[in-house]
Amino acid sequence: MAFEFKSSLGAFGAALALTMTAGPGAMAFAPAPPAEEPSSDDDGRALSAAASYVRMPALQTSVQDGRRTRGMLQVRVALDAPARSTRRLIEEREVWLQDAYAESLLIYGGRMYQWGYLPDAELIADMLQQDTDRLLGEGRAQIVLDTVVIHPR
Repeated sequence: MAFEFKSSLGAFGAALALTMTAGPGAMAFAPAPPAEEPSSDDDGRALSAAASYVRMPALQTSVQDGRRTRGMLQVRVALDAPARSTRRLIEEREVWLQDAYAESLLIYGGRMYQWGYLPDAELIADMLQQDTDRLLGEGRAQIVLDTVVIHPR
């Protein structure tokens, strides 16, 4: 069956004409699967699709200038853990890791960061890697920084 369609309706008209010529069975569409609800700390982006990456919740702390809070430091990290056993250990110790990371960022934001300058991502990564090595064992997982942002108040 040859079909030629010319209309000012464009793509909509072509789809309508195709549906009309295809018969009643063409209107039976499978329902779309329900969309997954994003987690509260996930912005829809993934640092990597690799199975070895374990995304951690966003970290944030206040940054000081003198004795005043001037803004918030927000850091997003993942852990690169090639071994499945290490990824299980990360899940088991996630609360401890978050606590250690929060404490390190609190020290950085309150004592080490100078307001008006860019945050020192290398120093932050080193501090978080030390926490990771202490809680998981040296060399078992590598900290990977995704985002380091200062939000002024």
